[in-house]
Amino acid sequence: MNISFLAIGNELIQGKISEQNARFLAQKLEEIGLGLKYLLVAGDREDDLTDAFQFLQESSDVIICSGGLGPTPDDLTAQVFSKFTQKPLELHPEILEDIKKRFQLRGIKMPLTNQKQAMIPRGAKIIPNYQGTAPGFELEHNQKIWCFFPGVPREFQAMTQQYLIPRLKALAGITKALAGKTRRVYGLAESQIADILAKISFPPEIYLAYLPDFPEIHLRLSVQADSPELAKELLNQASEKIKSALKEYLFSDDDQPLEKVVGDLLRQKGKTLAVAESCTGGLLAKRITDIPGSSDYFLGGFITYSNQLKISQLGVSEQVLKEKGAVSSEVATMMAKGAREKTGADLAVGITGIAGPGGESGEKPVGTVHIALADEQGIWERRFQFLPLSRETVRILASETALEIIRRRILGLRMPGEKNEPEKEK
Repeated sequence: MNISFLAIGNELIQGKISEQNARFLAQKLEEIGLGLKYLLVAGDREDDLTDAFQFLQESSDVIICSGGLGPTPDDLTAQVFSKFTQKPLELHPEILEDIKKRFQLRGIKMPLTNQKQAMIPRGAKIIPNYQGTAPGFELEHNQKIWCFFPGVPREFQAMTQQYLIPRLKALAGITKALAGKTRRVYGLAESQIADILAKISFPPEIYLAYLPDFPEIHLRLSVQADSPELAKELLNQASEKIKSALKEYLFSDDDQPLEKVVGDLLRQKGKTLAVAESCTGGLLAKRITDIPGSSDYFLGGFITYSNQLKISQLGVSEQVLKEKGAVSSEVATMMAKGAREKTGADLAVGITGIAGPGGESGEKPVGTVHIALADEQGIWERRFQFLPLSRETVRILASETALEIIRRRILGLRMPGEKNEPEKEK
């Protein structure tokens, strides 16, 4: 069954926002053993939409579209598709009433423009949208299945899981038991992981997908078997083989982000954490506090961007700053020690570096980052030289590496730079 996806919107074509729905859909399809044949993006222009519809009609069995179902004049998807199929738009009073109620709950009278969202091509099946005002719809035309959804990622994702995936499983005749698991890896390049896992023999029911998600590599294991019990058994066996092969570089076997893994470890060990950040500007603290319940272990942090704040807030030596510079192992160490002493945390991390695009020197190019950790065992510190693809990538790599350092320290694993540590692709 050939499945294709069409994302619709001028904002996508113009690069004003990134397209998120295709990635989500592709991941959900992969979990049930399906995939996309084509992925297209078209603007809100009648001729362009008609061309896209015609191409997909000729090349695909199921066409999934998102976007262009809103109330504004540039939302043309339903109108253009109605013209393309020669199936007139019809007003659905029940949809209109639901839209009115949504506005009433907000204390607002429904604008007349929203009435167009209740206009659906004749013969289409309505797909409920419990997250927004625009419903989706499904229509069979010339023996092809067309499914239309709002472009808002939150709405598209909910409708995909509630309606689309069960519908596609039925269309594809998927009757076997399915199981899947995503494992996350940091510290090895995709090619290194592939070399390691090439030595493992998996049964034919197992499918392994590499899903790079900077700066990590995600490994998606999928299995189809004759029974749920067999699917689970095969999945667990394959999962254990991967865990044994990748060792400490595999930090999550249930698709949890590194900040969640670190938080769980801190909670389990009864440890508290504080951070002192310079070049990351609070990104590490943000990632830690993005996790619900982080107040159980995270005491707080310092964003000491200026030298003066490093001195006054963390007790960094003014003389050391003059002699060694703000980006140095000595300053990173003092930041970590200062954060631990000021907060009473069990562990504290200090980060200082050059995120760019300027500020470098001959000995300290853009991408130079020093990370230090202070705890009851003492001080650990290392200089990292991250590839300066952009200011953002340096900051992301610094925060990710800091979290990995905390994880390894708590688990008693070898720290970056210690013997037998493979060189990491940055």
